[in-house]
Amino acid sequence: MTYARPWTVPAGSKHDRPSRLVLVCGTAALAVIVIVGMAWHASPAVAARNSVTILGAAAASLDPAVQSDAGSAEVVSQLFESLTAVDSNQHLQPALAASWETQAGGKRVIFQLRPGLTFSDGRALTAADVVKSWMRVLAPAKPSQLASLLDDVAGARAYREGSGPASSVGISAPSSTQVQVDLANPAADFPSIASSPTLAVVPPDLDSKPSLLEPGSFVGSGAYVLSGLTDTETTLTANPHYWAGKPAIGTIHLLSSTGGNSPVDMFQAGGLDYTPISVGDATWIAYDKTLGPSLRIEPSPSIEFYGFNTTKAPFNDVHVRRAFALGIDWNRIVALLANPLTVPATGMVPDGVPGHSATDFGPKLDLVKAKSELAAAGYANGAGFPSVTLVTGGSGLDGAIVRQLHDNLGIDISFEALDWASYNQRLLTDPPAFWEMDWVADYPGANDFLGLLLGSGQTNNFGRWTNADFDTAVSRALSATDATSMQQAFDQAQAVVADQAPVIPVDYGAGYSLAAQGLLGAFPNSQGLVRYAGLTWGSGS
Repeated sequence: MTYARPWTVPAGSKHDRPSRLVLVCGTAALAVIVIVGMAWHASPAVAARNSVTILGAAAASLDPAVQSDAGSAEVVSQLFESLTAVDSNQHLQPALAASWETQAGGKRVIFQLRPGLTFSDGRALTAADVVKSWMRVLAPAKPSQLASLLDDVAGARAYREGSGPASSVGISAPSSTQVQVDLANPAADFPSIASSPTLAVVPPDLDSKPSLLEPGSFVGSGAYVLSGLTDTETTLTANPHYWAGKPAIGTIHLLSSTGGNSPVDMFQAGGLDYTPISVGDATWIAYDKTLGPSLRIEPSPSIEFYGFNTTKAPFNDVHVRRAFALGIDWNRIVALLANPLTVPATGMVPDGVPGHSATDFGPKLDLVKAKSELAAAGYANGAGFPSVTLVTGGSGLDGAIVRQLHDNLGIDISFEALDWASYNQRLLTDPPAFWEMDWVADYPGANDFLGLLLGSGQTNNFGRWTNADFDTAVSRALSATDATSMQQAFDQAQAVVADQAPVIPVDYGAGYSLAAQGLLGAFPNSQGLVRYAGLTWGSGS
């Protein structure tokens, strides 16, 4: 999931980027905050502990096949369930599927569904519904932005690209409780891929009845149903038909706005039970006797990276790309960020994600080599370098990058920040020459950060780079039968990226949050998502 992140949550979810759309932390009087907290139903001190109030991003879409950002994934993953799930220890767990078996030398996976599965309206949920849900993701007329998750399935890529029939796709239902997936090549990580919110199961009539995504008529397969939706709150109610039983928390109030109030003040007043907070707040809260025990550091399975449109000048020239990678002190500008949890990237696979390498593939400052590469491209000392605009969603690094290119290489470029929706559309349809992305794991595996982002023809290969050696290395990693061979192949792929510089891995991030005392289970999994089905109030809270 998960997902390029629109920074629509309060400052502190990684870099405290003021140029992103964030919620302002105000200093309203405490009395006002108390009134607001009570109006939002969530005061743990006075309300029955059958609800939780969470501050987070509003979903851009509730359709698993349409959503493509972390905020949407957080909500979608509560409303719709996938075949497998990932816990906070990166372990793959059964979800709608009770078990799975790999056959045919790794080229076939059989998922066995749990008996008696139903949607939230009581209708039976069968293997045919899984097949139809996944085929929606591949639909040639409008494939999901994350349709490449299924590219290892036989015939899937040809179908989504319009060059093959639906009948050739290796997704079938041999029985009402079995889903068979035939793969073009062995893919050891496919059961993990099946945990992605994109591959969650939706009602078979969703396309003909879009009202099934609306409060009052909502039908889902997850732990919660949508019971209310306003500009500032998404209200979720426990699904009594959920496969694991009705969740312990009956109602989730997911707020997307604080109304200009400080999340910390709202938390203190009981108006929030779980909220991200800024780095600035975390620095003093850590020493506060009352709030300190509620403070949490939350690692994020994510990477920030910069990339190039490799199909057009000047970045179709590898010498230019190398000059940018070598001519900026990336580690220094990351170190100067306000968030001490952010660390320089050592490759495209974040620390903590299976497949992260012990080898450092991160960018290294070398001005002599950078100037040599720039001269080899015909732009000695920056002379004659064409007009270029760095376009991002508003990264805190943008200004430093522009300045270092000027000071170190004699290159002058401009930069522009777009709102998330416009920026995402631009990346998909007309990639800028120079751009930035934050990517959160769709599933815990190296390929989510390598093949899915940089493989030839992948839907999220925004720079449209293609390299046969890279593709071969990734394919070899996915078909490896032992962990050592897999890691070696992924390392070979990262070595190609470091040499060819289609993207520059910059940093891995983490954030801070506050969780009410006694609230159990409020911790993100290795997709960066909190599973609300696991939330509960501890005894005595």
